[in-house]
Amino acid sequence: MSYLALVFCVALAFFLGAVPFGLVIAKTFKGIDPRKAGSGNIGSTNVARLCGLPWGILTLFCDIMKGLLPVLLATAMLPSPYMQSAVALAAVTGHVKSPFLGFKGGKGVATTIGALLPLAFWPLLCAVLCCVAVIAVTRYVSLGSMVMSVSLVIFYALFGRFDLEPLAIILCAMIIWAHRANIGRLMRGEESKFLAGKKR
Repeated sequence: MSYLALVFCVALAFFLGAVPFGLVIAKTFKGIDPRKAGSGNIGSTNVARLCGLPWGILTLFCDIMKGLLPVLLATAMLPSPYMQSAVALAAVTGHVKSPFLGFKGGKGVATTIGALLPLAFWPLLCAVLCCVAVIAVTRYVSLGSMVMSVSLVIFYALFGRFDLEPLAIILCAMIIWAHRANIGRLMRGEESKFLAGKKR
């Protein structure tokens, strides 16, 4: 029974994670396709740049919830943290490789936050605070996001959540890979700062 529940939760997480809320919000309310403007990303940062901060916040909320809801269901239905981790990974994978967008998607940061929230709150909070601190100091959202992903690996170990460490490592690798273009711009000094004009 647990394995049937696992298949159901993984499928639900993947397809819910694949819903491109940033694209839907930007096109519905502002007539803008974020894939063709700004950074070309469907995430909350680009939506905020193109459509305004309130729409970026709405996108952030939706992207967090599509990670949170299936994992909450998984914690109620699945007994193993490894099974729950598979559901969390499915949600983030759906966001990053959405079948609705030709298996392209966002960077996965907000969906990662939502997916990890029911699994281990305190390590996640510490990692998010590191992210916020980096963004506050540098105004580089991409840098803060990558710092958060690395911090997850560190804080899960420090809090003794070794059962979730494989998930943290995989998500860290996915997020950093998704930011590879940002890394190049950061190294060249070309990355735009948050709320300081359009990102290249």
